Amino acid sequence: MKWSELPEAAKRYIIYHVLVSPLLFSWYMVPYDLLSGGYEVVELGVLFTAVNVLSVPAKVMLGRYFSFHDVKKGLFVIDLLESTSFFILYMASGSTAALLVGLALLISSISETFYPLYQAYERAVYPEDRMKEALVWHLALPDAAILVSYPVLGYIFGFLCTTNQCIRYGFLAFGVVDALLAVYIYMYFHPVVLKKEEEKESFLEDLKSLSKILRGKLKLFFLTNLLYLLAWRFMPAFVLVNYIVEEYSGNLFHVALLEASISLATLVSMFVVNRIPERHGFATMILATIGVSTTTLIFFLKPPFSVLLLLGFLLRFFDSAWFVFNRNWLYKTITREEAALVSTGISAISSTVFMFTPLFSGALAQISPSLPYLMGFILMSSTIPLLIKASRNVKKGN
Repeated sequence: MKWSELPEAAKRYIIYHVLVSPLLFSWYMVPYDLLSGGYEVVELGVLFTAVNVLSVPAKVMLGRYFSFHDVKKGLFVIDLLESTSFFILYMASGSTAALLVGLALLISSISETFYPLYQAYERAVYPEDRMKEALVWHLALPDAAILVSYPVLGYIFGFLCTTNQCIRYGFLAFGVVDALLAVYIYMYFHPVVLKKEEEKESFLEDLKSLSKILRGKLKLFFLTNLLYLLAWRFMPAFVLVNYIVEEYSGNLFHVALLEASISLATLVSMFVVNRIPERHGFATMILATIGVSTTTLIFFLKPPFSVLLLLGFLLRFFDSAWFVFNRNWLYKTITREEAALVSTGISAISSTVFMFTPLFSGALAQISPSLPYLMGFILMSSTIPLLIKASRNVKKGN
């Protein structure tokens, strides 16, 4: 699919992700700032766990609300909250620094409550008959932005401007950009209302509908995703930053190089994925999961940094292929009207299951910086039998 063939709403949405992608470098700046400020990795695990616990309850309610209201407004709130979080991080210094960092992370976590709305919006604006091709653009262009911006940001904060005050100025700049992106959403995103108000059911009926879907047509999808994403939750950004700092004596520039290698892999992967027919989706996910599991295991073995860059490339190459066909599996299974309820419902359940994973991953990283990657390998490998079963069900027409 050519760029010109995408609907206008889809193009504006993808451009937004291109613009917001450089700001995601903050996912590494925050833990690096805390670690360099004297925090232990296990303390970061406790902090992120506390934030998780405080931010879980709203997800299902949000899915219900945005099934009948403009999803665009929820996306607007994401960037409004994220910009507020950045401004608070900028102010986090002195005796109140820990309190303000915790508050900023909590606000950011609350904004993540709205993240499932991205999937609902995608389901609405991407062309149904060419979903996989739209998802290729969705991954490729933002990662191209990361490939360019991350090394620059890593060099700035790794060598040119390494003090905590410099990093805080970075948060200030990110906050301004995020506020402008909120304006972009408000002005240029197309309104999307998934269901009419007269179709509204009781909250109990919505829960029953969600339960029926997850126990029925999405059962294997849900279980597979739960295990796969749980594996990634054991390897969050703060674990990666600690791994780079402790095992390779690195800084934010080394983290940026690894992330640039990862983003380059996404671009290469999309050229390959775009040529794979949808009928081979499950076979591709199975092979991709084997690839991700294997590279994660080698992370655990602490290879030289040059090899680590290659492993990062391979990790994302396989993971990107998994993402496209996994998301396509979801969108081909649920209706447009179910998108917000299902996405936020799955997110709420996952968040509850994942609530304490930062604590466990931080504890594992305290024992050995690479130990969380062994747990990731075990969990990812466990999804392969489920994918094989789902593939057989599709072939049987179930």
